[in-house]
Amino acid sequence: MGKPYFHYRSDNNGDYRLPKATFFKRYDKKNYVLLSDNNNTQFVSYNRVKKVHLLSNKPIEHSSQIPIRKKGNVFMDFKRYKVIGQGKDGVIYQLAPNQCVKVFFKEETYKKELKALQAGQSSSVIPRLYDYGSNYIVMECIKGISLAKYLKKNGYITKSLVMQLINLFDELKKLNFSRQDTELRHVLMSEQGNLKVIDLKRAFTSNRPIPIKLLTELKELKLSEEFLSYVKDIRPSLYQKWSKFDER
Repeated sequence: MGKPYFHYRSDNNGDYRLPKATFFKRYDKKNYVLLSDNNNTQFVSYNRVKKVHLLSNKPIEHSSQIPIRKKGNVFMDFKRYKVIGQGKDGVIYQLAPNQCVKVFFKEETYKKELKALQAGQSSSVIPRLYDYGSNYIVMECIKGISLAKYLKKNGYITKSLVMQLINLFDELKKLNFSRQDTELRHVLMSEQGNLKVIDLKRAFTSNRPIPIKLLTELKELKLSEEFLSYVKDIRPSLYQKWSKFDER
């Protein structure tokens, strides 16, 4: 353990409002940053941009309170911070030991992720949301390991971990997520052993009441039988549903 993963944290007022204009563009991360306002979007050379300092021990205020203006454009520049993750949806920068930000490439993905996070703030398995801007979400950064790496490293699964996973899926159901499934790499285990699920963009758009993806990956790791044997002891009703899929 030790590699920082990310989840989200909320402020206390629950005031989540999308800005009037949102800009999502891929850009050359080495040479350019995105500048935008309500009327236009442009790219400027990185060496012309003043950096924004966001480090703080307190939750970051709403983005409308922290923009820097230059020649009529509002922008947030995170390039001064370390990249701790990158994928097809965006780039993740570490702002502080306990804070990071995910900058999205596409507006659709951003909106889906934000909607799911807002809906899940009452749950212990959903990451806490700090703040968001025109194309980014500020999150709490945690040290831990993905469940995929954890299981590959250990080669076995414990009953207590299975209980936590069942609780995780119970929580997704309580939140009325239509996707009650996740990939092993999207379940993070903190150094304290707590589980959080990330990458929630399909929470309301994918209809999957059975954790098919998780069961498939456990089968590839030769852990599905062990997993289901614990499920049978803990929740026989779930075993009846999940074991039928595992037999395919």
